[in-house]
Amino acid sequence: MADVAVTIEHQADAIVGLHTQMSSVRALRKSTDLEKSVATIAVIFNNHTGPDGKLSKAQAKDLLLTQFQSFIKGQELKPKYKEIISDLDEDKDRRIDFEDFMVLLTSLTIVSDLLHELRCITAKK
Repeated sequence: MADVAVTIEHQADAIVGLHTQMSSVRALRKSTDLEKSVATIAVIFNNHTGPDGKLSKAQAKDLLLTQFQSFIKGQELKPKYKEIISDLDEDKDRRIDFEDFMVLLTSLTIVSDLLHELRCITAKK
């Protein structure tokens, strides 16, 4: 229950301003789109972590299902998707750090249809 209170507190901070948080990072003032994208992921992750800078697997799953829903929608039947989500369902209290979270995001992006859709758009040009 303490994790929920910390997460709610961090989410309130996030509402106050993802943009404000990002604009206060000096290195981002002249950063590329890719750097800004990764920084956005880092800020969102940080806004949902506890004081230890980590998420429980249950929190990570919730964050992915709410903040990554467009990428994972329709992937539920794919074996790799099932494997990733079932891993999050096991040992739900285990804490994961930013590196583990990025591996999850990357894995789910690869499983998603995003790259296929982008290739189709590029091929039409």
